[in-house]
Amino acid sequence: MRLNQASDFALRILMLLAREKQPLTVEVIAEKLNLAKSHTMKIVAKLVKVEILLSHRGRHGGISLALPPEDIHVGEVVRVIEQDFAMVECMQAGKQTCLFLPQCKLKGLMHEARSAFLTVLDKQTLAAIMP
Repeated sequence: MRLNQASDFALRILMLLAREKQPLTVEVIAEKLNLAKSHTMKIVAKLVKVEILLSHRGRHGGISLALPPEDIHVGEVVRVIEQDFAMVECMQAGKQTCLFLPQCKLKGLMHEARSAFLTVLDKQTLAAIMP
């Protein structure tokens, strides 16, 4: 299974904010992590929406963690950012073109593998992965 680049960016944004301990603007986050501002804004918006990040308005505003690093689980972040966990075609909604369905056991195996992958990520917190 491969995560998309946005998950990597989201985790690095969270690590930066945990290290800085003060609100940072999207511009500063993008600059420090060498990310495109547009990508940074999209990721931050998703994480604010699910209350992993807080957005502070005003002159001294910016983005900060909504929770302590030990309360932010990597698996939760990945679930928020990843659009699709379908590792094979038959896991996609409405895709039933496989010649081997319904007898094929591949779909069940891939569901089990995805669950194991996310279980490992759920055990890790932001605090645990900080350098």
